[in-house]
Order: sequence, then C-alpha cells, then structure tokens
Amino acid sequence: MTHRLQSYLGYSYPNQLAELVKRAWPADLLSYLPTEGLLRLLLDVAYHATLLREEQRPVTFRLLLGRPEELMTDNQPPIALSGVSFDRPRPFNEQEVRRISMAADFYRSLIGVTPHGDEKLKIWGILLSGTRWVNSLEGGRFSGIPLPTRIVVHALGPGRVTVFVGHRRLAALSGGQLEAYAFDLFQSQWLKETFKTVRKQIQHWLFQDADLPFVPIDTEFLRELSQNIVRRIVSVVRNAKHGGTLVFIEPQEETCLTDRNGPVRFKYLLAQNHQRKRYRQLIRSAISRLCKLAAANNVQNIGWNEYQSFADRELSELDEAFFEFAHFLADLTSVDGALILTKNWEVVGFGAELLSEAPSLASVRRAMDLEGTIWANEALDDVGTRHRAVYRLCDQYPNCLAIVVSQDGSVRFVKNHHGVVTYWNQLSW
Repeated sequence: MTHRLQSYLGYSYPNQLAELVKRAWPADLLSYLPTEGLLRLLLDVAYHATLLREEQRPVTFRLLLGRPEELMTDNQPPIALSGVSFDRPRPFNEQEVRRISMAADFYRSLIGVTPHGDEKLKIWGILLSGTRWVNSLEGGRFSGIPLPTRIVVHALGPGRVTVFVGHRRLAALSGGQLEAYAFDLFQSQWLKETFKTVRKQIQHWLFQDADLPFVPIDTEFLRELSQNIVRRIVSVVRNAKHGGTLVFIEPQEETCLTDRNGPVRFKYLLAQNHQRKRYRQLIRSAISRLCKLAAANNVQNIGWNEYQSFADRELSELDEAFFEFAHFLADLTSVDGALILTKNWEVVGFGAELLSEAPSLASVRRAMDLEGTIWANEALDDVGTRHRAVYRLCDQYPNCLAIVVSQDGSVRFVKNHHGVVTYWNQLSW
C-alpha cells in the first residue's frame, strides 16, 4: 500500500512537502534538519519563486541552507565549493530569489541562505559548485565534489521543487503531487542482473588481443561505463523535450523480433556490419589505453576510479567519443518509434513500431522501492499509447528492458519483474 499526503482538492503545496521532508529525513542527520518554521519558510519562498519569470525567462535555481563560514574554502571548483558573500544579507523572499537566480546558474551555483534572528532567513551570497555534480545524473567521466550535509532545494520549473540533503534526494513536489520514492535505479540489483551475462562476455572478448597487457578489470567498471551512456542518452532526450523510447533486447532474440511477422516493425533497420559494433570498438580502445597506462604506472587493477584519475589526452578523447555515441543514440530516438539495441549495445534499428499483443494484460505494477518488493497496481489505460506498447512488449518478451522518456521529462524503466510487468520512475531533479 502507498501513502500520499492529501490537501484541498487533492493537490499538495509547500506545507505538505515540508511534512514529507521531515518524514524522509535520515535519522543519522537529524542535527542538520531545520526547525519546522524555517523549513516551511524555505520551501514556501522557493515554491512561489518558481511561479515567477524574469524578462520572460523561467526562474530556476538551487538553494543551500548554511552559514558561509561553514561552507566556503580558499580552493575553487571543481575541487571545492567557493563563492562570494554580499556586503549585507539580502531579504529572503520570492522576488529576491528571482533576481539573484539570474546570476546563480542552476548548473554552476547555489544561492546561499542562512538563519537570521528568530525564525527568519536571509540570502548571504552565491556558492560556486562547478558543473561536475551533474555527471552523477547525466553521466560523465568526472564527478563533482560532494555537497555538505545541508538541506538543498532544486527548482527547475513552475511549481517543481525537489529537496535534498547534500546530494541525497528526499522528496519532490511537481504538478501539485508529492513524490517520496527517491531511488536511483542504477543502484538496483535487478538492473545489474539484467546485463550480467553480457558484461562477462565482453570482459572475456576484450583480452582476445594477445598484444594487450593484462591488467585485471573490475566488472563494475564495465557496468559504470554503460550506465553512464544510458544516463547521457536519457539526459539528451529529456532536454530535447520530444520524448523517446529505448528498448534493450537479448542478442539471441533479435532474429525473432526482427522477423517480418515479429512484434517489432522497423522503419529503419540497420545493416549487419561492423558499424553496429561501435560500442565494442570504443570499449576495446578504452580498455587498451587503460591497460597501457596501468602497466606504465604500476596500477594493479582497472576500475572507475582509475578511469577518472588518469590524466591522459587519448583517454579524454575516448571519453568524448562515448559522449558522442550517446548523443547519436539519443538523436535516433527523435524519430517516431522506438530505438532497439541488443544488450551488448549493437544498434538493431530505430523508428520501430511495437506491435505486441497482450490481451490478458489489464494492469501493471508501479514499484515503490528499488527492488520492486513494494508496489501498487495501475490500470493499463492510465497511460498513453507509447507506454502501453512498451508494457505489452515486456509482457510478451520478459527479457526486454525498456526506458521511456516522456515529453514532460519523466523517465520510466519497464521490466517484466518476477513474471509481472513493472515500472520504476527514475530519479530526477
């Protein structure tokens, strides 16, 4: 069963969001939870600021509640938080947030807010974080510095407010609805298992080249690399606001799926040649370079940390190539229909119409936790044609994994989980 806080006419507002934040706040970080009055004030001002515009531009921002002396250092981004303090505190209200947000870019900066007097807040300045923090959601070789364990508020659209403690998402309010199921699917065990066999095959295939110096590869590194590409694809599609569908299939099921009488009708089916194996070529080049760098630097194991830490021009160019590959796949989703890939990242085709029939499928499960152990049934007719087609395909072909990005930016992972079609809403800002 699920529990959703309700308000007048079924819509929720900042006060209800504050209640949810208090419930979701980690027990080991209670000393960083603001008083109820400050929390409500923080969220109320943030919410109303999102409803404003600045010379026809939307108001987007990040707020961080903390004192400047506790947050800023002499170092600069991307290795540390830095920033500027105003000569005197500014009033914390929606109009002041609106004005300062134009100078505090959402991706690079945070508006610094601090308690002032009796249950009041003031804006003390602007914190500079750099943009590497985005990589944790959008994929990238480098990760940003961790934010301090303070309450952080993201605002990316009218009435859309998300609350974090540091980088840990707690709750969100969007479209008048509260959302407290804050999990990152890339940390789930079921997603790891979905690609486990393929990762082992790739790892074995990589060292068929006798000229490549052998350095043990952490299996998790291959997972991190592929997941970063998925993050980038999703990010590009979301930012383009056209929506898209990405379906991963088992390599051995490609023949039956691409058959003329199969459940997928392709507008554009790719030729069977080496160009379909671009991802494998990039993986081999990256591993080859990493092995040579590891051997030269007496590094005993290759993992994600090594990939991030080696300062090497060729490795940087390969990372950019992965980025371009992700953009290419994202572009293919802009054609009406689904993009179909095998689980070893061979591009089968795009503009695909999903024709599966599942007459007995009347509902699907919405997962409420990371592993889908808590769920609620939802009627099949509650969603549009794109989602229903994906649900039917996953019902008929249980090994498929589908990712559906809606035009509004929501991201849904769909899988036949323990014999039942289940979907998860992926972590968003």
